[in-house]
Amino acid sequence: MENSSLNHTENHKTEEKETKRTPIKQRKKENEVLRFIREHIRYFAAGALVVVLILVLAMCAKPKGSDSDVVVNANATESTQATEEAYQVDANENINALITQYYTAYAAGDVTTLSSIATPISANEQSYIGLFSQYVDEYQNIKCYTKTGLDANSYLVSVSMEIKFTGVDTTAPGLDFFYVRTNDDGTLYIDNLYSQYNLANQENALDTSVQSLIGQFESESDVVELQSEVQTRYDEALAADENLANMIQTTIPAAIKDWVSQVAAQAATEQTEATEAAEQPETEQPQETEQQEETVQQTETLATKDRVNVRAAADTESEKLGTLDQGTVVTRTAVDGDWSVIDYNGTTGYVKNEFLTYDLPDTTAENNSDSSSDNSDSTNSASIAEGTVIMLENTTNIRSGMSEDSSKVGTAYAGEKVTVVMSYAEGWTKVKWNGETGYIKTSLLQ
Repeated sequence: MENSSLNHTENHKTEEKETKRTPIKQRKKENEVLRFIREHIRYFAAGALVVVLILVLAMCAKPKGSDSDVVVNANATESTQATEEAYQVDANENINALITQYYTAYAAGDVTTLSSIATPISANEQSYIGLFSQYVDEYQNIKCYTKTGLDANSYLVSVSMEIKFTGVDTTAPGLDFFYVRTNDDGTLYIDNLYSQYNLANQENALDTSVQSLIGQFESESDVVELQSEVQTRYDEALAADENLANMIQTTIPAAIKDWVSQVAAQAATEQTEATEAAEQPETEQPQETEQQEETVQQTETLATKDRVNVRAAADTESEKLGTLDQGTVVTRTAVDGDWSVIDYNGTTGYVKNEFLTYDLPDTTAENNSDSSSDNSDSTNSASIAEGTVIMLENTTNIRSGMSEDSSKVGTAYAGEKVTVVMSYAEGWTKVKWNGETGYIKTSLLQ
């Protein structure tokens, strides 16, 4: 969520220094992912993985808002003076509460809550949050370093924290940035134009005055010192825990590369369809309603958090088409405000976003067979030969043990491959996946 610094030459030197401290293996993996992005640049912004490099890999790099130097107006003395003040550490209780609420919602993939305190959040960023949150248990030891923004009612906030990844004991130190503003009613909110995601992808236009101010902020000695301190703790954490290094350098980059591939494929399809439509002769078409124009198209697989009603329209007063049980897997075809458009028995239905999650159950229809002793014996008795490589037909969770209550090693998506280590009579198979070892229900591999 940081911007371009004042001096491009200083940035270049700093980046060279940080590159020398980055392990060769890590740089190689980062380059592979970034190269993949560049190959799809016409479909997806080349800087998308900056979010990963800063929030996931905790690289305390300089801001990525622009490749050019930020020119500061000679008359902007007031903003220059504002950034010369010393950090206020955890001095504003309202800012601390806002940032804590943000990270709690981010770890849970709760985009509804995030949208209420940080705006704007694009559909692509919401999708990214849903992916990344699958690997995070919580954010710990959150500390806010605050300075005054462009005016007395806005704030530049550096946030140090530690990320607790699922299945990893050691936390990863990280450093984030927020630009916080004040609503007319006096409440605080995060101006998400200056999130790492939007600075990387430029999906929304930025205020050049704020950009310049953030550039000055990033060059100040106490900010640089904080970055260096977090970088040192991050390097030490990776060196001390192989599981943490594997999560950051292998597992998450692989998942994000797959996510970018899906986004790029969808964007390419939409572009092709738009081109074909433009080539067709013009015909009279009904005017789209304002509500239709605001609907964001995106196809995703989710599951219900609880028993939930399916409506005929994006309105709690509309006709109820039916009810979905907790854990039901659905296909979301679009987002319409606070509602998700889903395919319900061959028709279009609407479910509130807050009742859906990216955390899919280990099995769908198989739950019914587990309750039948006649079927379960025959299902669990089948085994798969060691060394067999299987391409997954459906997205499924990989567990650390032979139980649905075991912690998640990760989520393997349809089309990914796993290698069988051993099948067990309990109905589970030990597999290798993306450098990790875990367990999948045997029936999901047959």
